[in-house]
Amino acid sequence: MKFGYGILCSISILVIAGCNSGSDGSDTTTLPDTVDVADSELLLDASDPGMDRPEALETDAQPDVAGDLPVQVDAADALDVPAIPDVSDVNEMPPLVLKPPLATPTDPLKDSGVESCSVYLQQRCNAGVMQSCNVYDTTTSAFTSQPDPMVKRVFLFERWRDLYLSPDGLTSELSFNAATLPGTPESEWSKPERFGSQEGMGDSGIWTGWTVVGNILRYSQTGTEADYQRMERGIRTLLTMYDVTGVPGYFIRYFFLLMPPGAPKSAEHILRYEDQFQLNHQKRPVDPAALSQLPAVYTDGIADADGKVWKGTPMWQGRPSIDQNTGPMNALPMAYAMLRDEGMKQRISHHLTCYLKRLQRIELINLQQNPALLDSLMQFFNAGELQLDEGDIDLTKMDKIVGYVQRQINTSNEQTFDKSCPDTIQMTPWRTIDATSEGFLGDFLELFNDMDTSAGNENQIDHYYFPNLRGGDMIHLMHLAAMAYWFTGDQQYRTFLFDELIGNQQGLGVVATTGAFDQPKYCSHFFGDQLTYGSWWVLLSMLEDSEFKTSLQKSFHTEMWDKLLKQKGNADFNLMYAGEVPDAIATGKQQALSYALEQLATMGGNGYDVDGNPVLDDPRRSYTLTPEYVLAHAPDGITAECPSPREFELCTTEINFMGLTIPGQNLMEYLTCDAGDTLQCMLPNDKCTLKMASGPLPVALRQHTDWLWQRNPYALRSGVGLEGGSQKPGSDLSEPYWNARRYGFITEGVGQVLGWESSGTCD
Repeated sequence: MKFGYGILCSISILVIAGCNSGSDGSDTTTLPDTVDVADSELLLDASDPGMDRPEALETDAQPDVAGDLPVQVDAADALDVPAIPDVSDVNEMPPLVLKPPLATPTDPLKDSGVESCSVYLQQRCNAGVMQSCNVYDTTTSAFTSQPDPMVKRVFLFERWRDLYLSPDGLTSELSFNAATLPGTPESEWSKPERFGSQEGMGDSGIWTGWTVVGNILRYSQTGTEADYQRMERGIRTLLTMYDVTGVPGYFIRYFFLLMPPGAPKSAEHILRYEDQFQLNHQKRPVDPAALSQLPAVYTDGIADADGKVWKGTPMWQGRPSIDQNTGPMNALPMAYAMLRDEGMKQRISHHLTCYLKRLQRIELINLQQNPALLDSLMQFFNAGELQLDEGDIDLTKMDKIVGYVQRQINTSNEQTFDKSCPDTIQMTPWRTIDATSEGFLGDFLELFNDMDTSAGNENQIDHYYFPNLRGGDMIHLMHLAAMAYWFTGDQQYRTFLFDELIGNQQGLGVVATTGAFDQPKYCSHFFGDQLTYGSWWVLLSMLEDSEFKTSLQKSFHTEMWDKLLKQKGNADFNLMYAGEVPDAIATGKQQALSYALEQLATMGGNGYDVDGNPVLDDPRRSYTLTPEYVLAHAPDGITAECPSPREFELCTTEINFMGLTIPGQNLMEYLTCDAGDTLQCMLPNDKCTLKMASGPLPVALRQHTDWLWQRNPYALRSGVGLEGGSQKPGSDLSEPYWNARRYGFITEGVGQVLGWESSGTCD
């Protein structure tokens, strides 16, 4: 164990922020491009040798339903599960009535004579007739050569993702071996000889999930058979990402085929090579029972140009974080009611309920009787980072902290690891740490040593929730409990939600403190907000009107919108907020909606032509945007600024813990000082950092990234390596677009779907 890591994580958890596992830190393939720090919940200085490194940095005619909200139906009727009874006499708990997040659409092409398709501009020769997948307008019953511009752009993005950035169904980032300038035609950049590798796989769990969310939303708006099948393929991929482990409810980052040296490349599969790839306890062989769900190459091999067949070893990458698990947690319940395959629905229920029941409980008790620990907490709180509202529960007064953790399967415990699905949610603690015990410090450090996921210990922990301390964690467990009850009607999940989370752990009060902790932009984790608001949004869409839902809507407004995201330029969240919170509560709705729709209309490819105009109908790639250009084109009033003295203080807090002085939430990125660089800030500690924009930048001026809505909206400079060398999946455009369509916020293009258009004869 790295001692500083363990101590820092200990304090971080106890002061709300936590330090969960991030990207897999594993691949050793050489990248031609520098990419953003991905999925990580660690709150560590980037210079800490114990910090997780992001995987990508390693060398590795439809009715007009645009304004319709989800149909309010009883869960049992919609989902073919036992009816949820009136259980007011069971522990006097309120009823929990749930509904499908989305209404199942009708197929507008049924009986029209037009066959639907899913990949825009794809061509085929069908029974001697040449056909192209074009836009069909169901409102005019005719194909159109001039579709709505946003419909066209989104269909293009989804074409590129489906064809080139979805190897074996997994969402990836496409790496080229040469520069790719804005406006380069697809016929050129898609050539096999330009292919470098498929990257970003350490975050494929979460991004495949959000890609599938976009697929689900698209089907909910088009209703075509082809889009249903596209949605179902995505769901099957997510379920396969559970099945390959052989452990019910245990999700992964990605699966891949480990090939011998010299094996051929393939853009259609995730291939890793033995001479370039380091194996460790987190990379494990695929469960043989799941091989039939994987492409044939996983068993049959791949032939090279000379016809030689190369076989590999089917593997999966473990150490899933909360981030990765939010992928299926958000996608699967959205699709559940619309799925026709009962077996698939049973698999969804099985894996998600097993995941919840697999989480093991930890308790830290008698905290008020440990003066050193309490003093450490107060030091942190007095730094000003915890900002409670009047009436909020006082988190510093709690005497017990409850955690739920997923234990890791690895080479140290594979013979003893329980792969069965537990019968019940774990209420008996797996570990209890008593702050009054003489062995407290040793027990404390042992626990957090097990949270250092690089160690591979027998009791290693993949990730953890502290629901009575962190509002986001409470939302995730409420979300899991609600969907589990919805799927099964099993009272244990309702009891866990109302008696344990809302009752014993004061869940609604904890949720109402979600926005009490936020860091200055110079040391902020912007992705943490996205992880929370996504699950919160899906949970709201599942709940029928009730006091419980109203409470969550109020906190969604107060904590997520008003405190955390109103000033961060997040169009994705803004649409969810405007769509799921009633006007009487969402007083910021018009502001949020106006901003979101304005920004969405300008989001496309992030490269610029020779005249300085954004090339919108182009893939999102890694292009240099100089700070000078960004500031020259930013809205009036946005300037480059350095951290204030208070912001510097908050970003560099030190905490005294039992005689040790350790860094606080110091995530400020330091640079080598250059007196000639006008974009640098000289800090009081004689280090330098980069200036940031004084307000959120328009999306067309933000740096390239995998998912725009969880990255820094103030960043003014980012290295890209090879210009256009990395192509992003673009799900961060299609998901909010279809969501805006779902809520009726965008009505242009309604009724425009994809269908096969005949254009002549062919052989």
